[in-house]
Amino acid sequence: MSHLLDYPMYLRASTEHAEVIYTRAENYHAVKNAPSAQAKEAVLTLKDDDSTYLILKGEPQAPGEGVSAVYQGNGGVLVVPTGRVFVRLNEGARVEAHAPAFRKLGFVITQSLPYAPHVAWLEREDGDAAAALRSVGALEKLPQVCNVEPQLLAARAWR
Repeated sequence: MSHLLDYPMYLRASTEHAEVIYTRAENYHAVKNAPSAQAKEAVLTLKDDDSTYLILKGEPQAPGEGVSAVYQGNGGVLVVPTGRVFVRLNEGARVEAHAPAFRKLGFVITQSLPYAPHVAWLEREDGDAAAALRSVGALEKLPQVCNVEPQLLAARAWR
């Protein structure tokens, strides 16, 4: 049984845009910081800060660290969840005050913004991206949370 099944089948883009739904792409997987030899097999390469994600066709040969699900949106666009989640609280609330509630759900604040003390990036303490996605609904139910948005990497669209 593939650990990709730990990832939810459907993923909403955010609380505010619940109509935008991504579906787990059955015939793809992503590998974070894969060996360069795998790059030639990639359908798509995505970059985020210091990490590179390769989207590959098929099931992973062996489940391992850095292997994740790929999602597909309207029009066939492929996206990769990083495991990070952006949370916005009601105006006037401070994310630091909600850190214990986030921690109860397994999340830690990894980045807060001094100019916007009501928003933050969260990650699971254990680094489990699938669990982060499964916990989005629980985050949304916390008091004063008005938007939760998993970070999804996609190819840059040039206009």
